[in-house]
Amino acid sequence: MITVRKMIFVALILLACTQSVFAQEDTSRIFIPKWKIEGHDPISRKEIEAILPPGRYTAEQIRIAIDQLLKRYEDRGYLFGRVAVQQQPDQFSLSIQEGPRVEIGLFHVHSKDASLDSAIHSGLDVRQKRSVRETLEFNVEQILTYLENNGYPFGQIAIDSLVLNRNGNSEIASLDCYLSVQPGPKVTLDSIVVRGNTTTRRAVVIREMRLKTGELYRQTRIDRSRTRLLRSGLFRQVDEPEIYLDGQGHGLLVVNVIEGNPNQLNAVLGYNPSATNQEKGYFTGLIDVAFGNLLGTGRSVEAYWQKKDRRSQELRFHYMEPWVKGYPLHLGVGFQQLIQDTSFIRRQLLLEFEVPFSDILSFNSILGREEVLPDSIGQMLYQLPQSQSWFSRWGFTYDTRNDPLNPSRGVLYQTHFEHARKRVSAAPFLVEQQVETGSFRRERWLVDLELFAPTFRWQTVMLGVHGRQVKSNEGYISISDLFRLGGTRSLRGYREEQFWGERIAWLNLEYRYLLAPRSRAFAFVDAGYFYHKDREQRVQEGYKYGYGFGLRIETRLGIVGIDYGLASGRSITSGLVHVGLTNKF
Repeated sequence: MITVRKMIFVALILLACTQSVFAQEDTSRIFIPKWKIEGHDPISRKEIEAILPPGRYTAEQIRIAIDQLLKRYEDRGYLFGRVAVQQQPDQFSLSIQEGPRVEIGLFHVHSKDASLDSAIHSGLDVRQKRSVRETLEFNVEQILTYLENNGYPFGQIAIDSLVLNRNGNSEIASLDCYLSVQPGPKVTLDSIVVRGNTTTRRAVVIREMRLKTGELYRQTRIDRSRTRLLRSGLFRQVDEPEIYLDGQGHGLLVVNVIEGNPNQLNAVLGYNPSATNQEKGYFTGLIDVAFGNLLGTGRSVEAYWQKKDRRSQELRFHYMEPWVKGYPLHLGVGFQQLIQDTSFIRRQLLLEFEVPFSDILSFNSILGREEVLPDSIGQMLYQLPQSQSWFSRWGFTYDTRNDPLNPSRGVLYQTHFEHARKRVSAAPFLVEQQVETGSFRRERWLVDLELFAPTFRWQTVMLGVHGRQVKSNEGYISISDLFRLGGTRSLRGYREEQFWGERIAWLNLEYRYLLAPRSRAFAFVDAGYFYHKDREQRVQEGYKYGYGFGLRIETRLGIVGIDYGLASGRSITSGLVHVGLTNKF
């Protein structure tokens, strides 16, 4: 294939008949205290003096500076500029003749297919860019892009001729371009070959690419297929797909991949120091195991366990079946159990649906049943009744992050709405305390936004904004329906789920220095808010702040994370330390 940019460069060099005249031809230095500049309308004196400031010059240095000045004129469309340097008894002068300004006039495109010529012409843009070179390059790239996206990946373009038109003494000249287009054979994807997949099945790779044999070659779809493979989490590296033609003219698309480690282990160990002299500190922990590519089919299984504090722990299990019956529909089932402060147990059975509309946007829905079983402490202290709920949740996810594990730019936005019908039944002594029973409506809103904006090289700012709210037509929101705030994933420097609220919000601000593709160091500031009314309609509300620093370091064992958080008002020695390990295998 010809190199279009080299061709354009040669053509413009032939047009730019520039000339410089120097008064000095030897290598001795001359001192120029000031230039007398004549005829520099398109370029200001300040720009010229930035290229040729007062000082001592050799003839070669002046020649190089003049070439830079002529390049500046060329970038603004003056291809025939001339600069003469003259030495006078008391000064040196620059005499500039910029010539006419050249603009692209017409593009004449010729190929063997008249319908193709018409389609190419409709996509051209002869509006002037910063220079003639840029205008010409832009339109040639437009033609190549059209060919690549309409089945002609082997298209070539030749510049037959360039014709300069100038009317009399007009200050503007037009340049007509005559282009010859050779589209080459029209290519369809007759076969797709995958190389490097040792575990993942070929059908799974092609399914994730969303390409079909027999379809017309389109470069944008090929580029998206590579992006989809990288975002699937199944592969560590995906080369640019390559297209070939066999002896019969059949299109053969070759995709080379290197499989990653789809399985993941997250482990976190935290220590909470004693708040008073009467109690001891204690450890918290988390184990999250996920198998992301069972038997090479793309199916995933996740098991999760977390000890949040002395008396609370959470258990989750989730299975996802991707591409049900070959359609872009992912179906999952799950089970969750929460033991909260030995006051109640909450169990959930879930049926999940996910529809990926595009590479960055997906819709998800959950249907579930929830059961809350209070123990004697929960009933006595919080007047918590037993309840059963059927609920549905809808939402979508928008994700443009360039790397899910260690992003430097992009946006992650998630929002969900949940509606539930809740059936409450209470023990006799709770009924005597006027605890409501019957059927109620409950609604929840969840919003999460994370912005990643690069600043300097290897540095980025992360801003996270999160909000939760629950409403019910009950007399008050029961403790089992409240949201929790505090800990590693929300408000660092505080204990896990230290605060409760029917409305909570938190903000995370981090300044990150990216040490490696999977490593970073950062400083953070967190802020949180919670609001709740108890049975007596007393308002519990507060604003909390935390700050600290952390590390994520990639090792042979995995990504080791260390966070040290301080709550506002606490001494530097009373912060909370969280140590985590993320391992892919």
